[in-house]
Amino acid sequence: MPDSNFIYLNNFTTQPFPHPLHPDEVGDSGEMELATSKTDPSEQYIIKRGNTYPEIAANEFMYHKVASALGLYTQDVKLTKGNNDYHRSAAIRYVPNARKFDLKTSTAENSRTFFEFEALFVILNEDDSHEYYLDEQGQIFKLDNAASFTVQQTTVMLFDGKPLDALFIPDINHSLNSVGYNRYKTTYADVQKHGEAATNAYVSMIRKFSEFDETVLYEAYDVLRKQYPNTLIHYYDKCIRIRKEICKRFLGEIGGG
Repeated sequence: MPDSNFIYLNNFTTQPFPHPLHPDEVGDSGEMELATSKTDPSEQYIIKRGNTYPEIAANEFMYHKVASALGLYTQDVKLTKGNNDYHRSAAIRYVPNARKFDLKTSTAENSRTFFEFEALFVILNEDDSHEYYLDEQGQIFKLDNAASFTVQQTTVMLFDGKPLDALFIPDINHSLNSVGYNRYKTTYADVQKHGEAATNAYVSMIRKFSEFDETVLYEAYDVLRKQYPNTLIHYYDKCIRIRKEICKRFLGEIGGG
């Protein structure tokens, strides 16, 4: 029986997909492709291949699961099967008529969601672009979450047992505890400039995460185990638990606990 957490690439056709923000460049995620279902042309996914960057699919997949559990709207993210050339690749549901999000002209609801996303950006130690779009219904969503959770290419390689140059062996405990605590404060100060509603949205997401029930991720972990080592799943679990405590610490400092 097909697993709904995967797309089976033998049922899709693929073609190159230039990034709309920098069509002449490859980008940090490597070359992307557009996969279209052979039986339903409206079913399309952007493929981020894992050949060079095995962490991309895992991070995108876990970000989607965490964000969805927190009540945020995201495009569906799956892993891939059916073609060994795409091992450990991410398939992100494609929105053909997406428009770039503009905070200045945003609805109040989308503005609130934007600041919730920005809080999660800080919590999950994201280190990439802030790419926000509107779907055909005008609902905000976020793309490009590959650099999150402090999981990097070398992290996966280490857990795979692959030899690494001594200069690039990551200190796993250091990465787990690199929570970027100052970013909570600096982003909070920036958000306050946008008013009470923005500030409340930012703080509310941090509060939600401080109370996050990580057991809702157990199914996602079981999916990851089909393509990644168990040590990576333990890493995600520890990462989230540590950041829950950091959220509680921040809330205590600003009197929002």
